Amino acid sequence: MGYLKAAKTYNVPRTTLFRLVQENDSLLEDTLTKKIGRRPVFNKVFEEMLVKYALVMEQKLYGLTRMDMRRIAYQLAVKNNVPHPFHDDRAGRYWLKGFLARHKQTLSIRKPTGTSFARANGFTKARMDEFYQNLEKVYDEKKFTASRIFNVDETGLSIVQSKYLKVIGRRGKKQIGAMSSAERGTLITVVTCMSPASVFVPPMMIFSRKNNSDLLKKGSPEGSIIRVHPSGWIQTHLFTQWFEHFIDYVKPSESSPVLLLFDGHFSQTKNIELIDKARL
Repeated sequence: MGYLKAAKTYNVPRTTLFRLVQENDSLLEDTLTKKIGRRPVFNKVFEEMLVKYALVMEQKLYGLTRMDMRRIAYQLAVKNNVPHPFHDDRAGRYWLKGFLARHKQTLSIRKPTGTSFARANGFTKARMDEFYQNLEKVYDEKKFTASRIFNVDETGLSIVQSKYLKVIGRRGKKQIGAMSSAERGTLITVVTCMSPASVFVPPMMIFSRKNNSDLLKKGSPEGSIIRVHPSGWIQTHLFTQWFEHFIDYVKPSESSPVLLLFDGHFSQTKNIELIDKARL
């Protein structure tokens, strides 16, 4: 029986009948499609954001590993105050499995095709060609000058000499001592950045200690920023701080954009806060 005939037979307004049928159909559809099990941690909007993060990083040749994806999911939940069962600063393996299943039409886990370090990190001819194609495209689009192209890298320095010069001593003596720092093996990481036009961004220096001190800045280049960490290595939050320092110094804008290049060893780039800042 159609809507018009039913409305006439039961003396019900056709629009009212149509609305009630639509509501019942919607309720039935929700009942039939209701999934059993835990509800996803993120709604569709946040999950699409995670998909977009993964695709953007892959396009920029910084593909996310399983662990990277789990950490970014945790960061997204914390940043947006989303209730979650995650711990140890990352989402669980079962969450990742469900996330990939929900987006299997878009995302997939692919294994590197080689066994060498270079291939395992995506350093293949095809990937390099893709990198230079992307570089050429953005360069042609933005028309960067030499003073607006920057390269950043990190290096580790030991404050203790690892090799001693020979000294003159008493013949027959089996061992000759030498003065050395008590902090043997202590590491300092220096993050440096400059442009082909010799525009130098003051470095970030990371000392392997717990407490910062103004004395650590003595003798450093003007504008340097000093940070500390027990390991002496750069960490995700420290690289984000360096990026803020970089933005404050070079002052990128829509009318005067900046191109920043760095190699694939910067795993600290795989975090939501940094990606969002780079988009601004």
